[in-house]
Formats: sequence, C-alpha cells, structure tokens
Amino acid sequence: MANQLRERHQGLKKKYRELIDGDLPPEKRNQVNMSQLLKDSRERNKQLSEEVKEVTQRLAEAKGDNKLLRMTITRQRLGDEEVGARHFPAHEREDLVKQLERAREQNELLEHSVRSLTDELQDISSERSVFQEKAHRLNLEMNQILGNDHIRLLDVDALCMENRYLHERFCHLQEEVNILKSNLMKYKNALESRKNCKFSGKPNSTALTGVLSAKQVQELLLSEENGCSLPLTHQSISDLKSLATALLETIHEKNMVIQHQRQTNKILGNRVAALEKKLKTLEVSGLWSLPGRHTDTLTNEVRFVGCSWYRGKREHHSRRPPTDSSPAPPTQPGR
Repeated sequence: MANQLRERHQGLKKKYRELIDGDLPPEKRNQVNMSQLLKDSRERNKQLSEEVKEVTQRLAEAKGDNKLLRMTITRQRLGDEEVGARHFPAHEREDLVKQLERAREQNELLEHSVRSLTDELQDISSERSVFQEKAHRLNLEMNQILGNDHIRLLDVDALCMENRYLHERFCHLQEEVNILKSNLMKYKNALESRKNCKFSGKPNSTALTGVLSAKQVQELLLSEENGCSLPLTHQSISDLKSLATALLETIHEKNMVIQHQRQTNKILGNRVAALEKKLKTLEVSGLWSLPGRHTDTLTNEVRFVGCSWYRGKREHHSRRPPTDSSPAPPTQPGR
C-alpha cells in the first residue's frame, strides 16, 4: 500500500514538472495545473475513502475472529459446548452487576415517587370534590339571587352547625336527667327510712335517715357557737357523721351544677361565635347587610341575657325556704 502511494506521488510530481517546463502560456499553464490538481485530489479522496471502508471492514472481521477465537479457546479449556452462550469475562460481570444495582436503585426511587404521587392525587381528588360541592352550592345561591326566586334553599353549613348544637344540648340534658334520677333515688330512700322509723316507734333521729334539713344543720351550728357542745355519745357521733355526709353531698351537687353551668355557657358561647362568623360571611359576600355595629350589639345582648338568667337562677335557689319535715330538694342544674 505504501509503495503504491509513493509511486502515485512520484507520477503526479513528474506530470507537474512537465507542465511547468512546457511551452504553454502562463494563464493556460495555471489553469491546467489547477484543473489537474483538483482532478487528482478528487480521485485521491475517492480512493482513500474506499480504502478506509475496506480497512473498517477488515477491523470488524478481525474483532469477530478474535471473539470467536476466544470462545473456542474457552470451550476447549472447560469442555462445555454451551459456555459461549453464558460465559462472560470478570470485568464484564462486574459492569453488569453495577448496572443492575443502578437499575434497582432507580426502580426503588420510581416506586417511591409513584406512591407519593398517588397519595397526592387522592388528596387533590378529595379537595376537588369538596370545591365542586361548594361551587355547586354557590351557583344555586347565585341563581336564586339573580332569578329573584322566593323559594328558600337549604343552607347545609347552617344545618350542620345546628345539628352539632342540638347534639351537645342533648348530651347535656342526658347528664342532667341522670343527676336528677340519682338525687330522686337518694331522697326516696331517705323518705322510706324516715317512715320506717316512725312506724317502729323509735325517736326521729337524723342518724337513721342520713339526710339533714337546713334548719337542723343551722341549729347544730348555733349550738356549737353558743357553747352547748354535744355530748360524746354514740348518737351525737352518728349525728355529726350524717351532717358531714350531707354537707359533702351538697358540695358535690353544687360542683355538678357549676360544671353543667360552665358547659352550658361554653355551648352558648360556641353558638354565638358560629352565628357571628356566619353573619360576617354573609355581610362580606353581600348576601346580607347589617347596620353599623349590629353584630356587636347582638352579641352584647346575648351575653347580657345569659348573665341575667344565670344571676336570677342563683338568686332563686338562694331564696328557697328550708323545710323541717322533708329533706332539702336537689338543686336543678341550669338549662
């Protein structure tokens, strides 16, 4: 190959010198030289491209022969006819293991991404359904306002709020009923014990009943203040025990009344706050117009009525006259 290129080069050089040394004019000589050189360079490029293709083909054939030779040598060494189909060199196995590990990591990342996207899709779907329902309600209200329809649509939010309020009131009333039932059973037992004492002919002792009236408690306290202490007898000790029991029960009842009153006030406060929020929402949306500070006035009136009602309830219980023959009735919790 090198000899052919060298001979080709020598021939072209010789032709070039002959053209230069000839009798042609300079212009013709330059044209002939340029055309000849261009033609020669094209032919040379064509020849070199063909040689490159031939060399590339030979290189591919040499690689295939080399691979086939390696497989043949490995087969002869191990004596396995199928080794060519499943044998890989050490470096190729390492590369395959690395690729497999990278593919596994990518697969785990993709699975995690799919799970997170699925959760986000569920959240977005739930939010979309909520917003669709809200938009549907707003469209109905707008159609009612624009169409001057006198049929009142049901406000689902107001109904839910009213349902919560009624549920809380129902639970509160159940607790009050249970307290009243327990007090009724206690006083019923006390009345039966008093009647049994009268029928048996024994003196009317407060130790047998376990319940003292308000006048009896006042008399015992006045006797202690005047210096007339009770004698240390079994009867006096029983009276003092019954007095302490009655006072503890009364304190417990008062605590229960206060607790229920607090719960009632809390329910009323939540109700007032919900109504204020609803009024503000309607006022902002333009569905309801209120004068100046009507909302604050309404809130103050509700609070004033609640305080007056609670104060009147306490005064009513404090003014109730005590009885001598019957036990003190239980204080009814505030409603």
